[in-house]
Amino acid sequence: MKKEEAPNGFHFTWAMGLILVTVILLTVFVAYYFGFVKKSCQDDACFDSALQKCSMAVYPKVQNYNYYVYSIDGKSKGMCKIKIQLAKMAAGSPPDKIALFEGKGMDCMVPMEEISSVKSDKVESMLQYCTGPLKEAMYEQIIEKLYTIVVSNMGEILGDIGDTLRKK
Repeated sequence: MKKEEAPNGFHFTWAMGLILVTVILLTVFVAYYFGFVKKSCQDDACFDSALQKCSMAVYPKVQNYNYYVYSIDGKSKGMCKIKIQLAKMAAGSPPDKIALFEGKGMDCMVPMEEISSVKSDKVESMLQYCTGPLKEAMYEQIIEKLYTIVVSNMGEILGDIGDTLRKK
């Protein structure tokens, strides 16, 4: 019995099929390993589980009506690389707050020994390990609030100081 060939002379064999499947599987593995493909989480439990292992994952999250994108980029030199992006501010936010925060992000390098104390719903727990425009914007807002509190209480503070000085 003679094998039939395709009109162009191409003949498919099982060996070629096996090589093709192997190449596809290897490509998928390499893409996942090097972060081209990340696990997509839909809730805090999924993301926190990935965070504890520092395995690559991405998590779009709405918190206080603001839209964040959390991304775990894997381990490097005993640190877990995490990116936090504030993609969209809540509807009705003041324009100055939108300009200050929206579209800003920060990169965090959390030591693997400390990873168990970090949670996705508590950005403050990882803030000390982060750098970037989002962290700077958060600190700018904190300073602005403190300044407002001090200025609004300045009369009372000066009165107390005056009373103290008069008593001496």
